[in-house]
Amino acid sequence: MKLKKIASAVALLGVGSAFILRSAIAAPETGQSPYYLGGSIGQSKYKDIPQGLRNVDDKDTGYKLYGGYRINPNWGVEATYFDLGKFTGNDTAFNGSALVPVSASAKVQAWGLAGVFTAPISNGFSVFGKLGLTRNELKTNASGLGFKAHQKESNTGANFGFGATYDFVPNLAVRAEWERLNKVGDDATTGETDMNFLSTGITFKF
Repeated sequence: MKLKKIASAVALLGVGSAFILRSAIAAPETGQSPYYLGGSIGQSKYKDIPQGLRNVDDKDTGYKLYGGYRINPNWGVEATYFDLGKFTGNDTAFNGSALVPVSASAKVQAWGLAGVFTAPISNGFSVFGKLGLTRNELKTNASGLGFKAHQKESNTGANFGFGATYDFVPNLAVRAEWERLNKVGDDATTGETDMNFLSTGITFKF
C-alpha cells in the first residue's frame, strides 16, 4: 500500500535533559511512590491517507499501556506500548477485460520512551507535555489483480503530545491526551505515515 510521504522535521533537542536527570532529585511527594501505571483507549488516525484507493477508512480504535517514574512534581520519564488498530481501503481496478476488486490494510504497533513535563494547576488538575522516541512497526496487506502482498517495516520516529490529568484521590487519576507518532513505516515498501492518537484513560500511582 502506498502512503503519501510528508517530510517530518521534529526538534528533538531537550529530550535528553529529561532522561539524564538523576534520581537524587527529590520524589514528588513525601510518603508516595514516584512510580505509576496506566492504560488509555481512544481514536487513532493515519495522517497521510493511502493514495490510489477511493474508499479508505483511516481511523480505528487504539489503546496504550504505560508506566512511568516521576523524578519530581514536574519532571518524569514514561514508557509506552501502543496498539493503534487496523486501517483499510478498497477500490476496483481494470485487469484488461473487467473491473476487479483491490484492497489494502495496515496495522500499527509501537514502543516508546519519553520525557514528561507536568505543571500542576489547582484542585487536582494538571497539564503535561511529552517528547520522546518510538520504535514503530507497520504491517501491510494488499490484494487484487491476481496478487497478494504482505510487508512489514520497523523504524524509529519522534513521539510528542500534550494532555491533562485530574486526581480523584492521591493514587488515582483520569487522563486525556493527544499524541503524534512520526515516521511510521517506510515509503519504499509499506508506505510511510504519521499517526495521531486521541485518548482517555486511568492512571494508578503506587
